[in-house]
Amino acid sequence: MALDNMAPGELAAWAALALACILGLALFLVARRLRRVEKRLRALVTGAGPGADAMSLGDLIIAQGERLEVTRADVDKLRNIVTRLDVSVTRSVQCIGLVRYNPFEDTGGDQSFALGLLDIRGDGVVISSLHGRTATRFYAKPIKGGTSAMSLSAEEVAALKQAMERGE
Repeated sequence: MALDNMAPGELAAWAALALACILGLALFLVARRLRRVEKRLRALVTGAGPGADAMSLGDLIIAQGERLEVTRADVDKLRNIVTRLDVSVTRSVQCIGLVRYNPFEDTGGDQSFALGLLDIRGDGVVISSLHGRTATRFYAKPIKGGTSAMSLSAEEVAALKQAMERGE
């Protein structure tokens, strides 16, 4: 059949038939793809997918929620531990000052010392050692807020100042 010999109505019918075939093929491909998507969606929702441990969407959400709660509880525990550690660290010795000196002219070397041991708040102790020829004496004086209610020697004050400067 030649296109020249066809009547206009006949040409339109053939064009409509060709268009219908193309649209039918397109419809078939879209329907096939839709079936695949529906199958995947059904497997997701019901958990009937491949594999022995397939879970439904609801089960997945519940499991994820449970894991989130466990994680939240773990974070709360860790937060409490960190808070306790912060308190503990604040009260631990962090600032140290040491001054060695010779308190007596007749002995050699700087065998005596003043040692300041303070926490970050300036609380702690100053320990002094006076070394002489026949004896060594130790003294401990409490420190609160960087000062002592007891009188301090110049070396103890220097050790305390050194410790306070290291805490800044």
